[in-house]
Amino acid sequence: MRGVGIITDASVQFLTPRFPGHERVHILPLPIEWEGQRYLAPNPRLTAALPPSLIHHSPPRITLPSPKELTQQISALMKTYDGLLVIPAGSSLLDLFQHVTEAVAATGNNYPIYIVETQTIGVGLGWLVQAAAADAARGTDVFTTLRRVRGMVSRIYTALCARSLTYLDHSGFLEPSQAIIGEMLALYPLFVLEEGRLAPLHKARSSRHLLDLMQEFTTEFTHLEAAAIIHHPQHFRRAAQNLRDRLGNIGTPLPVHVIEMNTISAVLFGPHTLMLYIRTA
Repeated sequence: MRGVGIITDASVQFLTPRFPGHERVHILPLPIEWEGQRYLAPNPRLTAALPPSLIHHSPPRITLPSPKELTQQISALMKTYDGLLVIPAGSSLLDLFQHVTEAVAATGNNYPIYIVETQTIGVGLGWLVQAAAADAARGTDVFTTLRRVRGMVSRIYTALCARSLTYLDHSGFLEPSQAIIGEMLALYPLFVLEEGRLAPLHKARSSRHLLDLMQEFTTEFTHLEAAAIIHHPQHFRRAAQNLRDRLGNIGTPLPVHVIEMNTISAVLFGPHTLMLYIRTA
């Protein structure tokens, strides 16, 4: 198989499992260590088992492949494709980006391989990977696909309410004192991803107020192309359905998907999280 190959990681989440070019997508594993066990993501049983708070629990840890391991995997794929496009989770969300950069530099030749700073994760990452895979399936060259994917990065927006604040502390997004006090006060903090970094946006007073804020966040954008609402199997299920109904009535028909959270997102942001991904045209 020649043409372009796509490399991403296990933090990716696809709205549909089979899409044009899916056979060209290679997913780097991100094993998770928790309570003496090792899991491979995605793992729905682990996702469901994670506690809402880490105050009295040991934190799950994501294991990243080393640059040396990545170099070996990339070198093997170089024998299969004419070019490679690496589309990992945003560098501010996972340290994998730096490992990949070192691995690509270690290949040490003129082979066309490019890394995209995606500034996103989960479904946002899935949208980028699917666009690249569709191009690869059509035989598009790696340079054209690279330009297209980089152009899409600035058109993907994410808002999330993370009530499992001790997970944000463990992931390095929040100070320990803020996390503990926030959980004790049962806050509904709303964050956005700004250039790949988690930034506070608002504090909702209730679940209903949270949906008001997320709806308001959505209506700020014009030329909406797609939306996805992500919830944990045990948290925010009803809120996710209510938000879908709201977004379906904001005017222009908008495809809105509601799916359950993947394992890596649950480990990074905590299970008590409601996520909203928006893509504009």
